[in-house]
Amino acid sequence: MPSAPPSAPLPNDPQQCLSRAECTTKTSRTLLFVFDYAAAGAPLVQRDGRLLFTPADAPATDWPALTIRLAEAEQSAFAFNAQCRVQACRLTAVQLLQVYRSYLLGRPCAFDVDARPCAVKPQ
Repeated sequence: MPSAPPSAPLPNDPQQCLSRAECTTKTSRTLLFVFDYAAAGAPLVQRDGRLLFTPADAPATDWPALTIRLAEAEQSAFAFNAQCRVQACRLTAVQLLQVYRSYLLGRPCAFDVDARPCAVKPQ
């Protein structure tokens, strides 16, 4: 049997990048996101190759812990995960993903649920 063709990236998915230039731009926007997140009060993430993560030994706060895998050079996607390590966090994983996706589109929004709405809706 012939193999199935590779699935095409979603046309409007901010976490996808099709070219080296787009991946580079979105990597820069991801770095801005994690620094702005830390400036808002969240623990600073660490880096191990293409993986950005909140270290396990970081104090548990009401900011979700992050794990972001940066996209490869092209035809790739950014992976995002957020996990609350206390009983209740300032933002849910869905809300934080919405903020992250807005950053990837070049339209940063605040890390505050009462601030102006983000540019994208989570899928």
